[in-house]
Amino acid sequence: MTSATHEAAPAVAVRARVSRDSLWLASGYAATAGSGFVFWLLAAVWIPQSQLGIEASVLAAVMAASALASNGPGSALVVMLPLGGPAARETLRRALTATAAIALVAGVIAGVLVAVLLPSMLPPVVTVGVVAACSVAWALFNVQAQALAGASDARGTLIVNGSANVLKLGLLALLAFGVPAAPLILVLDTIAPAIAMTTLSLTMLVPRALRRDDRRSGSVRGWDDDLARAFRRFSLQNAVAVGIVMCAGLSLSFLVTTLASPSEGAIFAIAFQFSVALDLVGVAVATALARSAVGAFSHTAELAHGYALRVSLAVGALGAAAAIATPLMFLLLGRGYPPLYGMAVVGILATASALRPGYDVWSALSRARHRVRPVLVGNALWVLALSGLVLLLVPRWGALGASIAVACAALVLTLIGVVGLRRAHPHRSALLPSKGAPA
Repeated sequence: MTSATHEAAPAVAVRARVSRDSLWLASGYAATAGSGFVFWLLAAVWIPQSQLGIEASVLAAVMAASALASNGPGSALVVMLPLGGPAARETLRRALTATAAIALVAGVIAGVLVAVLLPSMLPPVVTVGVVAACSVAWALFNVQAQALAGASDARGTLIVNGSANVLKLGLLALLAFGVPAAPLILVLDTIAPAIAMTTLSLTMLVPRALRRDDRRSGSVRGWDDDLARAFRRFSLQNAVAVGIVMCAGLSLSFLVTTLASPSEGAIFAIAFQFSVALDLVGVAVATALARSAVGAFSHTAELAHGYALRVSLAVGALGAAAAIATPLMFLLLGRGYPPLYGMAVVGILATASALRPGYDVWSALSRARHRVRPVLVGNALWVLALSGLVLLLVPRWGALGASIAVACAALVLTLIGVVGLRRAHPHRSALLPSKGAPA
């Protein structure tokens, strides 16, 4: 048998595994994005625009705090749960504990900002408490999805996300018609199903996936000082490198409402759902590549550029379709939602999403090798560019200014991603150990 055949077999297996995991993760994310899109459409029909803008801003604050808390420990789960055995279970326990603690602190800060900057029917202390509690709940919901991915049960994300979103749509109708004057309808409607599905996932689906991994790998590796240091450093670096970026992106609705107006915040919140859905396509592929790169970096790196290009093309096509459909959707929503204005906002956000996949894929490969510092630099440049452009453009142009800021900042990520993928050549990476210490 030739050496080429020996090389081809693992490469084919890696490609099949990445494609399979990407499909299941994308299906789960698609369920979230699709139902989320319907959710916001129904909310726009049932809730007055100014109230919707305020509620969307509160929910954005919760999501931002949760992303900051969950991304570091959650990313550690994706690359460390494949170790299997007692080490995997200790990693999960520490990730959940760290996520809850960080989310509580971040949630309190977000709650204070909401109480100070946004009008509310609730006393300030109650507002802070609700935002903090919801931040913890949503952060744990994020982590359980990453735990399923790390434990090789990507299809479990479809079960969890799909069920949570079906419950969310039903609860929205119940609250909107039953208690329309209730405060924070969108927040409570989003968090209550997440709590139920997080409980199911962490008590049944994740433990089952870990047991299945143990039977397959036979790993008996225990927790040790090296793993503890790697977990702390990897979690911290990812929280800073990636969590802050997600926090900045998810807080945009809040910023549009406070810097422009609640009506502009409502328009941006609806348009941003297209961007979120499109971004999740790249996230699914990047997560699958990160999972694969832990044990087969060279073969995974060979596939990275092709996957990034295909995702960009797919996202571009989907984004164009979304922009074309936006005027009809905004006409159905009625006055206050200008069709062509909405089309421009969605189209620009879709362009930004089509520019991101190369960077997302490179970032995933880097983090899988615990090389987080380059990602930290790239994300810091993105945050600086986005923040400056938002402060400059949003007060003048509202939701349109925010979308332009997102697209311009995405150009920075595109350049970094192109350079990074070229440097992630398998022959360059072969000199590095498969599970090297964090950078």
